[in-house]
Amino acid sequence: MPPENRINVLFVIKPVQWSGADRVLMDVAAALNKEKYRVIFAVIGLHPEQEAKIPGHFHQIRFEMPNLHGWRQFIFCLRLGWLIIKHKIKIIHMNSYHPGNYVRLAAFLFRVPVIIDHWHGFNRFSFKRRMLCRLYNHFTDLSFVVSAGVGDYIREQIGTGAAKIRVLYNAVDPARFAGRKSPQEVRDELGIPSGQPVVGLVARLDHRAKGHLELIQAMALLQDRHAFHALMVGGGRRQEEMRDLAGSLGLGDRVHFLGNRRDVPDLLGAMDIFVLPSHSEGVSLAVLEAMAGGLPVIVSAVGGLPEIIHHKETGLLVPPKDAEALAGSLARLLENPDLAKRLGEKARERIKEKYSIERMAQVANAAYDELVEKKLG
Repeated sequence: MPPENRINVLFVIKPVQWSGADRVLMDVAAALNKEKYRVIFAVIGLHPEQEAKIPGHFHQIRFEMPNLHGWRQFIFCLRLGWLIIKHKIKIIHMNSYHPGNYVRLAAFLFRVPVIIDHWHGFNRFSFKRRMLCRLYNHFTDLSFVVSAGVGDYIREQIGTGAAKIRVLYNAVDPARFAGRKSPQEVRDELGIPSGQPVVGLVARLDHRAKGHLELIQAMALLQDRHAFHALMVGGGRRQEEMRDLAGSLGLGDRVHFLGNRRDVPDLLGAMDIFVLPSHSEGVSLAVLEAMAGGLPVIVSAVGGLPEIIHHKETGLLVPPKDAEALAGSLARLLENPDLAKRLGEKARERIKEKYSIERMAQVANAAYDELVEKKLG
């Protein structure tokens, strides 16, 4: 298709903090057929750390509106409407709910033919949220979900019809792991003694739902039997609270709070075991990347995680909020390196089979092409 005849697609993100959901939209945008679709990004309230995260080849339009409450919602819809008209947008794709509802309203009012939202997890629905989402479902053409479980959840909560739901699994690009530092080099930089195992958790510390508390408690239960270090990768307001807890349990020199990092592939390479003892989860990109790197993983049996991890085959599942169960699984892998290696190898195979960029591209393009044929053809 000649460049001037490509279909203009607008992706809308509000990355107040860099999240897996934002990265997933970037991956989908990059996976679209460049000969058929031209991608534009509308970025709302860009966080300073986001500058280097958005690929430069995407045309970007900035909305310096970090707060979309009150009258700002109306102004945002008008500005987005002008953007839709100016760039002749035919498809809008955005993350669910916030700012998804405002985006869907503007897309409807300014007659965008195709409206797509993207659901990443098991968010709680208040009465207001549920009613708004049910309303906006009437003019949403497709809902991408990151797992079958998330699809069932939004069907139950907001009445999205099964015909409008398409499972689009998150994907991992192996190129992210090319040329990373050696594990020993990273451990030396972090001051971790040679020969001591390293457990890692990659997730923001804005709340307790990612399981940082349980990991620290599990370490305390094992400290008399196993000497290992933990890397806590990710910033957030509860970082000092967890640091104080680790210190009070005698783990201050073994738990490394690294904050937000741009070298996550290097850090994953320095780990022996990856854990994500979340209380709730859709499909974690951090888990997928750990598996792609050949790490044995231990995760909570919640949300979409059991769809990724088959217990004792591609990793270990533990009950949520259960530090003793987590400690038991950690001890099992620390004491059985052969098992850990086998699980890591199976995990890598699972990613290649189901969570590749190629698979994401195939599903996303097929869905787009189907909608274009139906609504624009």
